[in-house]
Amino acid sequence: MKAFLLALQFLTVAMPQKNLVADEQDFLRSRAWYAVVGGLLGLFLALAAWLLGFILPGLVLAALLVVLWGLASRFLHLDGLADTADAFGTTSERQRALEIMKDTMTGSYGLAAVCCDLLLKFALLASLRGPALLAALICAPALARAVPVFISGLLPPARDYGLGKAVSGGRGLALEFVCGASALMIAIVFGGLKGAVAALLVALAGLGLGVWFHRRIGGFTGDTLGASIEICEIAALLAFAVL
Repeated sequence: MKAFLLALQFLTVAMPQKNLVADEQDFLRSRAWYAVVGGLLGLFLALAAWLLGFILPGLVLAALLVVLWGLASRFLHLDGLADTADAFGTTSERQRALEIMKDTMTGSYGLAAVCCDLLLKFALLASLRGPALLAALICAPALARAVPVFISGLLPPARDYGLGKAVSGGRGLALEFVCGASALMIAIVFGGLKGAVAALLVALAGLGLGVWFHRRIGGFTGDTLGASIEICEIAALLAFAVL
């Protein structure tokens, strides 16, 4: 139960137990729940879409869902996307890229990446209607949150400290496969064939991102994990929109 609460409080604004005491192993075990927490976030978004869909036009609904999506996750992953874009877009030198990620300022690459991310989410959500929209909202957060679990399980942390170091490692890949199986189950139950295709596209996107991170900085950081969630959410939504 502690591992689930850690995942819930880390990935969303929900704080059912503010003074939760946990150690490093608890934090590592919480990764198994990332997809489930993503599915719960998706259910919240789907419920909001269903209720608001009765009174709001499609474009307004899509815009509001993008805002709710960001608020529900404290815009945490967008921050990681911005830092990663600034670091990877500004320099090809590993150490300099890591220094840029630590900088609290957002540069032009980061700003452009966030704008593109929000614009794509808005457009993709606006293109979906009815059951397809609800299924996409549930599946995308669940599938995307399994990706950083695998990246952090397969790649070394690029730094010896920080969030990346905190969620790295663990013996074997049991937690990763539990999370992956949960994400796939959610995708198939709620999305059917479209959910399965979305899972495949997210897996390919995650593989590509993992290879890219390893080549550029020798591993991953907390920022790159956040960026992977944002990119893979778009990949999942794209699968539903195309199908």
